[in-house]
Amino acid sequence: MPPHLRRFLAAVLVLALCGWVLNDLPAPGSASPEDELETSRDLQARGRELVGAGRYAEALPLVQRLHEAYPGNHIYLARLADIHEHLGRWAECAATWEAYLKVSPTPWDAFPSLGEAYQKLGQPQESIEAFGRWQDLQPDNPDAVFFHGHALERAHQFLKARAIYRKGLEAHPDSMDLRVGLARVTLFTGSATEARRLAEEAVKRSPGSVDARLILGMALRSEGALTEARRQLERARTLSPDDLDVLQVLGGVAEQQNDLPAARAAYEHLLRLDPGHAAARARLAGLQKGNRP
Repeated sequence: MPPHLRRFLAAVLVLALCGWVLNDLPAPGSASPEDELETSRDLQARGRELVGAGRYAEALPLVQRLHEAYPGNHIYLARLADIHEHLGRWAECAATWEAYLKVSPTPWDAFPSLGEAYQKLGQPQESIEAFGRWQDLQPDNPDAVFFHGHALERAHQFLKARAIYRKGLEAHPDSMDLRVGLARVTLFTGSATEARRLAEEAVKRSPGSVDARLILGMALRSEGALTEARRQLERARTLSPDDLDVLQVLGGVAEQQNDLPAARAAYEHLLRLDPGHAAARARLAGLQKGNRP
């Protein structure tokens, strides 16, 4: 038999076997309880194996079969939603997590994936509402508070985000996410001095926080303290050399200090990491033409 024909027949056999696994397994109620249990165990084991290997597309029909056999099982719903997430199937991911909320004894486990799925779908209001539901379910969970505030922040609802962060920080003073988030939206709402104070406290509490040093550098820049702003940003870059936001702000501060080689170096580094970064490309082009901020 020619080699190419052998390969073709082998491929047909593999497809036939896959079809048998997915289509010829006994439907719920058509086999004995023992057979159904054994089938479910086989599907679970194979599904876990495929997910563990990152083969989500192959795992999807197996876990879907389990879900269809046991539609009220929240564990299968969670696995199915996770697979949809890894495949970038955001609409299916959101719908599956919504179904999970209705049957799970721990509905808060749907978050933050549910809110992020809505964000990926370009539905910021649905994302905000989802994180608001999480906060309603777990009002004492600082992560729920942060994600709710951050969803508002991403939607440029800065005053609402600031209120959420501030109240959350009062209840959870050790939360760096809430402290940095509050500093960030405080800066965005025009209070550079208050933002600097909040960021300084965040840096004091967590010297290794890149986000805290970034906001501190931005606040200092807004106050005109360029030397100290650059020192904080350089420290942030040391901590995270490839942080795009740090590189962009550092380039801007270097421009203001008339340190054009440093500005160019920051923008060029940023563009190597993200060639499509429009703001950095525009600033670099401006420097090459002699335009200054």
